[in-house]
Order: sequence, then structure tokens, then C-alpha cells
Amino acid sequence: MSALSLFPHAPDDVVAQLGAEPVALPRQADVVVIGGGIMGAASAYYLAGAGLSTTLIERDKVSSQQSGRNWGFVRTQYRDPFELPLAIEALSIWPELEQELGQAIGWRRTGCIFVAETDAELQSFAHWHEVTRDIAVDARMLSGPELAGLMPSLRGQAPGALHTPSDGQAEPALATTAFARAAMRRGVRVLDDCGALAIETSAGRVSGVLTEHGLIRCGTVVCAAGLQSHRLLAPLGLALPQQSVRSTVSLTAPLPPLSEACFCGFGIGLRQRADGSCIIAADSSSDIDLSLDSFRASRFFLPGLLRYRSGFAFRLGRPLLDDLHERLSVPKRERPVARRRPRIAANEARAAKTGESVRQLFTGADGIEIVKSWAGQIDVMPDALPVLDSPSEIAGLIVATGFSGHGFGLGPAVGRHVASLASGAGPAAILAPLRFDRFARGTYSRPHAPL
Repeated sequence: MSALSLFPHAPDDVVAQLGAEPVALPRQADVVVIGGGIMGAASAYYLAGAGLSTTLIERDKVSSQQSGRNWGFVRTQYRDPFELPLAIEALSIWPELEQELGQAIGWRRTGCIFVAETDAELQSFAHWHEVTRDIAVDARMLSGPELAGLMPSLRGQAPGALHTPSDGQAEPALATTAFARAAMRRGVRVLDDCGALAIETSAGRVSGVLTEHGLIRCGTVVCAAGLQSHRLLAPLGLALPQQSVRSTVSLTAPLPPLSEACFCGFGIGLRQRADGSCIIAADSSSDIDLSLDSFRASRFFLPGLLRYRSGFAFRLGRPLLDDLHERLSVPKRERPVARRRPRIAANEARAAKTGESVRQLFTGADGIEIVKSWAGQIDVMPDALPVLDSPSEIAGLIVATGFSGHGFGLGPAVGRHVASLASGAGPAAILAPLRFDRFARGTYSRPHAPL
């Protein structure tokens, strides 16, 4: 069975084995990147390309968390207008990455289509299209008959759709590990099972990263630590209003052609892979596992929760007990490395419901078989936009986090901008809406779409 055929996903079956030999903890580096997801791996690759000695540390394994658990969409379509320029930049990079990185990543330019279930939803797509037409030049609106001609497998009628033929897809774990391996070939030291305990500072600037295995001295730190970012930044006096939601995803056995384009509509998301298997998930429906930490920064999230309340299910169970145990038994300084490989339970009922929705929605999906399901913890921000910035409070600190469930496709562009910031360039104009201080200043907006 080929690597792209029912490729085992990192959360349960496979972790990245990047090198046969163990890597010693260096005493010093120009830059330390915290986090082995696609943001961290891409950043390390481009930092090394800029001539900076770089070490990447990951408390688990590279690609083992959300960067290996997501849908694999690479889209510009229906992005928040503030995020769209970064997505367009990233899309310009993806087609050449397999050749550049020297590894198959499953890239295919298959397009992306969002099908409207109601006239109101179609009007929302049309408004986005009108607002962004000068930059999202490949996006187009489809009428009901045009949609039926493009997607003959779609049962029933819909008023129309938004379609971007130039968007694409890639395999999340393959792409993330490809960046990490290419970074290693450029001289980056990649240390997994090496969690960050603290970002060290001296006289208002970064001086090193204290890991569970020792201190690495450096002048620049890239915090791309996903859900752990707020914990690492808080001791520096930087409050990051970051929370998490749990998203369940499933992989099907191969099916007849359903949708060439990455598909969202009628409550589901679907990506049909080259072998016919499909990645499926409930669109804009997530679980919130309540814990004591759930109430941190709640004032930032309450308006969005109320606005999109039908898209969230609150769960009370093991995460609350784990949180209580951690607070009572784990020193605060060690919490960033606690519960390093959690068993993130898939919502099996939601997975089954999604599979049934696919069966009803597409001709040819009658024999759908779910091979496996998994879940990931998505770090979210109140406005569903990431933070990509070098906060002025701490010289030498770069933050790239909070991608709110739609960051995978942005990875290559994020890596380039991180390398530019680390090399001393000022932030590009397109990063202005992604500043760290927008929450303290009250300049953030409400989410463009459900989290």
C-alpha cells in the first residue's frame, strides 16, 4: 500500500522518525523554535535558509498534534479578508514544495468549493466574493445549474456555491515532516521529546530557552507551540487569550468520485484523496471539553460562543479531572510538558453522523465505510485569526500561534515571514491585523466565520 493510500495518521499510528541518530542538546543557537507543527517546521526551514543556526524543539513528535490531524485543505477561499493576503502568498508556494523539499507531500491543485444550503448562506458567499474580488481573483460564484454540472454526484438541489479552482490539498503529516527533514538537511537540529519549560530573558530581551533537558542560549525564540503558547508567554507578562476546541475527523475507505474539489456544505467538510479515500468531518461543529482553564479569557470568547452557539457542544468529563490533578500535583513551571501525549478521544457519535450525512449527500457513497476516526485540540483565538508578530515588550521574541483550525495551508508563508522577522526586517504590511497587542488594545474584530 503506497504512502498516500490510507496513510496512517500521526495521532495514533505513526510518529515522525526524522533521524536514526539521537541529537544532542546544543548549548547555543541563533534561534530556538518551540513547536514541531507545520509552523515550527516551516519556520526552521526558512530560518536556516537565511543563514541562522536554528534548533527546533518539540515536546512530543514532529507533526504529532494538530498539524498531523487536520483536514489537509490548502485554500484561499472564504478566508477572513484580514488573513487572505497571507493565504494567497502561501498558495503561491505550495505547488513547488515537493520539488523544493525533496519529498512527496500529496499536493494536488483540486480547487475548493463551498456549497450554499440556503439563500442566506449564498448571499454570505456573494458578499465575501464582492469584498475580495480584487485579491481573490480566481474565486467565482456558481448558480444552482452550474453547480449541478460541476458536481454530478451531489444529490438534491442547492441555490449555488463559491468555487476557487486554484486552491488545493496536501497530506498534513507528510508536508509537516517534509519541512522538518529539509530543515535538518540545512543544518537545523530537531529535538523531539524535548519540551520547553520557559523562555528566558535578560534586560528585556530573549536570552535562551529552558527545556526539560537543559538550557539552550539564543538571541531569538519563535513561539509556535500551539496550545502551550499562552503558558510560555504568561511569565513574560504577555497575556494571550487562547483557548481550545476538540475536532473529530474520520478517514473512509476508497469511494467512487464524489468531489474533486475540497468540499464544504450541508454541515460537512470532505477532501477526497488521490486513492479515493475521503477525509470527512462535521463543518463548524466542535466539542469544548470543560475544565478550570476553560474560563481563562472567557470574556474574549463569550460573544463568539453566543453568536455561533449551535456549533459547539460542551462536554464535562476526563479533561476536568486531568486539569484538577495537574493543578494539584504538577509545579506550575512544569505544566507546559505535562500530559505530553494525551489520548484525544474522537466523538464517535459525531463521526457516525458525519458518515451518514456523506452517504445521503453524494451518489456513490452508499457503501461508505469509516476506517478510523481521531480528534485534535485546535488552539483558537477570539477573532479566529492567528498571532504572527514580534511583540515589542520582549526583544528577540516571535510568536506564531492561534491559527484557529485553518492554519495548515498558511504554513509556508508563515515560515517565510518568521525568517524575515528573525533576520531583522520589520513586519510586512499584511501582518498588521495579526499583531499580538490587538486584544489588549481592543482592535480585534469578531470572527469572520464559525470557529
